[in-house]
Amino acid sequence: MRIVPVLLVAALAACSSKSSSSISDSESRQLLIDRNWLDKMPETERDRLHVYRFVPSMGGGVFQDRTLYKGTFELFVFKVDGDHIDFNLPETHEKVRSQFHIEKIDGPAPFDLKLTIGSDPRGPSVYYGIRSETDRDGKLLEQELAAKR
Repeated sequence: MRIVPVLLVAALAACSSKSSSSISDSESRQLLIDRNWLDKMPETERDRLHVYRFVPSMGGGVFQDRTLYKGTFELFVFKVDGDHIDFNLPETHEKVRSQFHIEKIDGPAPFDLKLTIGSDPRGPSVYYGIRSETDRDGKLLEQELAAKR
């Protein structure tokens, strides 16, 4: 499973959240998949952040506890059932059922989506994403990162 870096997002400036609006459960299920979900925008290369990526085409997902250059990851299997995520964490044999909700937001930049996971088995319960993210395999992100170094 490919672990997608989040440095490109880190390079963009953050601003305060202004407003939010709900998204239907069916659209939320679609938006959850193949997207980087970050708990915060790192401001320095040593800021710790948490990242989820749900990738059913690769058999599951990945959770990262990291800085921009170093971290750990955990692979998991999941299933979306209505407005719930059923997590199966093979390393610890934990099975967690968590309600989730995605809403449209206006910041912090560059984010326009907010994911809340009620009983998050790892990390915090609020993450941010970008609706227009289309970098399915991480190649575009890696090219952008190389140009910024």
